[in-house]
Amino acid sequence: MNDVLDAALDVLARAGYAAMTFDAVAARAGVSKTTVYRRWPTKPDLVRAALLRLVDVFPKARDTGTLRGDLIELARVRLLDDSRERERAIGLMRANLGDLDDQELRALGRLVTERAHQPIVAAVERGVARGELPPGTDPALVLEPIFATLQFRVFVMNEEPDLRSAEQLVDLVLAGARAGAAVRAGAADAR
Repeated sequence: MNDVLDAALDVLARAGYAAMTFDAVAARAGVSKTTVYRRWPTKPDLVRAALLRLVDVFPKARDTGTLRGDLIELARVRLLDDSRERERAIGLMRANLGDLDDQELRALGRLVTERAHQPIVAAVERGVARGELPPGTDPALVLEPIFATLQFRVFVMNEEPDLRSAEQLVDLVLAGARAGAAVRAGAADAR
C-alpha cells in the first residue's frame, strides 16, 4: 500500500489537492481505483495517510546532547540530506498554495505539522530540562522561527539549503530564547 501512498504524494505534488483524483492515484500506483477506495474511502483519508507516511519516513535526527546541536541536526536531516524528499515537499507546497483556503487541506496541514514538529518539540523540552533555556519556554516560539524561515527559503524562494545559514538562524533564535524571549506569556510571572 506504500506504492499507493507514494503515488498520492506524487499526484498531490503535481496536480494539487483540488485537482487530485482517485483515478490519477490508481493509475500512478498501477492498481485499480477500487483498491484505493477500499482502503481510503475519501480523498481526505488518502491524503492524510500519504502525508503522515511522508512525515514518518523523515530521516531521524539523533540526540546530540545540546539543544543547539539537536536543532542543527534536525535542520540538516530535514532540509540538507534528503534531496528527493525535499523536492517532493517543494512540489507539495507549490502545488497546494492556491488551495490553502480549503478547510480539509488546512486541517490536514495542521495534523502533519504537529506530527513533523514532535521531534523538534522534544529537543526543546530536553533543552529546558538541561537548563539550556528558561523554564516555561514555549517550544513553538523556538522551532517556528527556525524551521518556518528555512522552509520559506528552500520551498518558496528556491534557495539551496546550507548548513551555515541553518546554524546562524539557530544561534539567533537561541540567543533570544536564552534571554527569556520565548517564555510563555504568564509563565514568567509564575516564577
